Amino acid sequence: MKHSSSKINRILIVFLNGILAGVCIGIGGLLFLKTKEYTNNTVLGALFFSIGLILICNFGFFLYTGKICYLFDYKSDEIGFYALQLITGIIGNYLGALGFASLCKLMNLVPNNVFSMIDLKLQLNWYELIIRGIFCGMLIYFAVEGFKVINNNFGKYVVLIMCVAGFIICGFEHCIANMFYISLDNTITLQSFLMILYVIIGNTIGGLIVPLVNKVVKKLERGNDD
Repeated sequence: MKHSSSKINRILIVFLNGILAGVCIGIGGLLFLKTKEYTNNTVLGALFFSIGLILICNFGFFLYTGKICYLFDYKSDEIGFYALQLITGIIGNYLGALGFASLCKLMNLVPNNVFSMIDLKLQLNWYELIIRGIFCGMLIYFAVEGFKVINNNFGKYVVLIMCVAGFIICGFEHCIANMFYISLDNTITLQSFLMILYVIIGNTIGGLIVPLVNKVVKKLERGNDD
């Protein structure tokens, strides 16, 4: 009973932290849109977007694109429960992004440039969305892992900010950010749902590629030592 209660508590914690992570991504997304609207400078807007992930990493919130990267850290009998946490987390992420977008509309803070941006995203082919999502997922892994393992405070923030700003400047796709933009744009349709789904697939693959390669490399290195 105690073990079951502990799991329920963990799921609830993930859900609440997922909502907060979604809000943080929404704040970053709004900063990006507003900065680009005022300055017409994508690079500056991308740098401001990184504030969202800075908040998430510092406060330990649950962002799907950052947590999927650590799936292979769990034993086979633990992966099922971690997968449940990931599903719970991404639902929380969506609700947080949706809630913040709804408040932005209530406060009349919706930037006009979000409409044209969503139109362009919805015109992308499914394979473009997946591939763009893959590279975004890889950069998110470098960002969160760098923040985790780099001891120098300056260095960890440089890696975090540059990787996050980099995926925006390159035009890669982030599923939670897109959830926020779509919620702002009121384009919650089958087409937008599929767009998000393809990006989730891409982010998932991208987030797992480097950890998987690292796992294989370490296994090969152990084999050479033997």
